[in-house]
Amino acid sequence: MTSFQMYCGSNSIIVGRQEKLPADYTKIEFYDDFIPDLLAGKKKGNFWIEGDAEQLINTLKTKYKYVEAAGGYVLNNLGQSLVIFRNGLWDLPKGHVEPGESIENAAVREVMEETGISEPKIVEKLTDTYHFYMYDNKPPVVFKKTYWYLMSNEGNGKTNPQTEEGITACLWVDDGRIDELINKTHRNLKILFQFKKDGRI
Repeated sequence: MTSFQMYCGSNSIIVGRQEKLPADYTKIEFYDDFIPDLLAGKKKGNFWIEGDAEQLINTLKTKYKYVEAAGGYVLNNLGQSLVIFRNGLWDLPKGHVEPGESIENAAVREVMEETGISEPKIVEKLTDTYHFYMYDNKPPVVFKKTYWYLMSNEGNGKTNPQTEEGITACLWVDDGRIDELINKTHRNLKILFQFKKDGRI
């Protein structure tokens, strides 16, 4: 069975089919204003939309402004994680894929631009995340898919945060701070920090 988890503000949405759904999810039928209602705070919670996952994804791509981004979870030779601080939350470097650019090249480019490190190397694909948002709470609704890669960096570790993108800090952090990151990050990024906490990366 295939399903995808998506985020819309503080709300979680599972689309597709699952044998067992978490107890705090409510099954609903998708309707035209569902995502705008979540973004406007008219509905709140965790929701399950049952059906063919790929078909539902394609429907969402046509209904909203679909964009693709790519980013990296970067480790140095000490096993420290490279994180940025943007708009009051811990974040990971990522950004839009440019026309004609490969996903992998976009991920590496965005990491270098947002953090100032040189030559991060892709180790493996980690996961994809999906979320919805609006700029300044105004239409259109954006549906973003972000491709995440595990990367390594053997350089000197010096960083230079891209302040014009709202990044005020860029740090290498030890595993002892992972819980702090999980508690103060975007909901769709918690899974990536959890990977590090669980020893999966």
